[in-house]
Amino acid sequence: MRQMKSTEAQTTSFELRGFGHPSGKQTVAALGQILPEARFFDDSVDDIRATRLVEFQGDAPETDASDDQTWSDAVVVYRIGQCEPVQLIAEAMARGAAGILTEQLLPCPLPQCIVPDVEHAAARIEATLIGRPDRQMLTVGVLGSTGKTTASLLVAAVLRDAQIRTAYQTDLGESDGVLQTTPEHGPQCGSDSLRWLAEAVDAGCQAAVIELTDADLRHGRHDAIEFDVLIATGRTVAGHDFGPTGLNCALERLTPEGVLILSADDQVGMRSARDAGVRMVTYSLRGAADVTAKIIDQADGVTTSLVNYDDTTIAMETMLSGGGMLADQLASVAFGLLIDRPLHRLVETMHTMRSFPGRMQQITCEHAANAVIDVAGNPTAITSAIRSARASKGQGKLWCVFSIRETHSSEDLAEVGHLIERFGDQAVITTSKDQKRSFLKRSHDVLDGVTQCAAFRLVADSDRALQWAISEAGADDTVLVLCGASRGNARTERLELESLANNIRKQQNRQPKKDRAGGSRPRLRIVGAR
Repeated sequence: MRQMKSTEAQTTSFELRGFGHPSGKQTVAALGQILPEARFFDDSVDDIRATRLVEFQGDAPETDASDDQTWSDAVVVYRIGQCEPVQLIAEAMARGAAGILTEQLLPCPLPQCIVPDVEHAAARIEATLIGRPDRQMLTVGVLGSTGKTTASLLVAAVLRDAQIRTAYQTDLGESDGVLQTTPEHGPQCGSDSLRWLAEAVDAGCQAAVIELTDADLRHGRHDAIEFDVLIATGRTVAGHDFGPTGLNCALERLTPEGVLILSADDQVGMRSARDAGVRMVTYSLRGAADVTAKIIDQADGVTTSLVNYDDTTIAMETMLSGGGMLADQLASVAFGLLIDRPLHRLVETMHTMRSFPGRMQQITCEHAANAVIDVAGNPTAITSAIRSARASKGQGKLWCVFSIRETHSSEDLAEVGHLIERFGDQAVITTSKDQKRSFLKRSHDVLDGVTQCAAFRLVADSDRALQWAISEAGADDTVLVLCGASRGNARTERLELESLANNIRKQQNRQPKKDRAGGSRPRLRIVGAR
């Protein structure tokens, strides 16, 4: 395997783990060993052993068992407020359940395992029962403030290019290595995520890439999974409750032989990694790192850069424009080097990636303003999107069309207003159709961060806001559409992004032909005067 020289003066290497299928032999889970923090309530037992979990949906158990089948090998999961305890106890006793997993003591003679969080406990038990699928293949977690989805899909592309069957789970969709889907549910965590990993193992996958959110990490929703590689994108953002960051929580789930791929420009993240004593591979657009890049040109939606690793430098041309996208590509290149892929092949893989829906997605037009769609939902991501759009806009102006979402706090909106005023040339504030009633109040939250309020145009109808911006923008201008789609689940997001892109194309085609700067004759630049 490739040996990489790290900026932390240590040697890092990584090998792909061989995959295997569950043997089919029934696995017995001893709850006392899996959950050392648990307490058991029964005079006759000090542990509970089971081969399966039974969960209730309302008043009915989620099981395919027939009415005459006993639950002597099963632990019943009780979630407070989600099912009727009397019905659950009666069902468990009638079928002779081995015990009950719960957060509070129930008036029941059956053995009970009391845990602080039943979701976390159920996921850890599930991991044992299905044979720890995260240990049967290479498990990669991608986290950060920006670029998680892009980096996850790029890493999956690198693995596929290496002829490694790969499963992935992102905001834009998921794959079990065979079938790609855009599910109607949100990101999977806990037991659901483990079952998805088990399905990927059954499909013959050797690797799995999982997009991780800070909220899920800080709430322990991935505590049943161990990661071989963690990739941190953007920068580490501390929470408002003085608790651990998402990166701190993720590092606790990194295997002892695992590797962290991190931006050398993220000082908070670098400090956390050093404190945790993990092995690192770094990337950077600005300073020294294991893998570096320098942008040499951004024009016509194409970014040209020089990528450097060790003593090799290769030019990379990609349609994924902007510094934020380039950082995600560098993280993916660093991962590819870990699995012994040649640098030139990794650069070719990055070149083949044209665009991702809603991730600095470019919609060009010959006779009207070009548009860029980005679903950035927090100030950090919005900053990255605006800066990338401004750097690649050319001679024209940057128009920012920002859609207020229900998830935005007043503080976030004020910060976004300040960012748009600072980096944009023209600003249009709008909202989603279901948020029109609160638009006036919420738009004032945006204006709280603005100095020149009169420069902002407020249009409650998002279609009309987009129509006005494209009609008023010049042919050399760029219209950046921010937060233009809901991020509840992959299917909804993809459908809304497709509808938004079609609407933009329709508005562009309606515009009369506008001459770009210079027309048919080159324009002379005045460099001096007598």
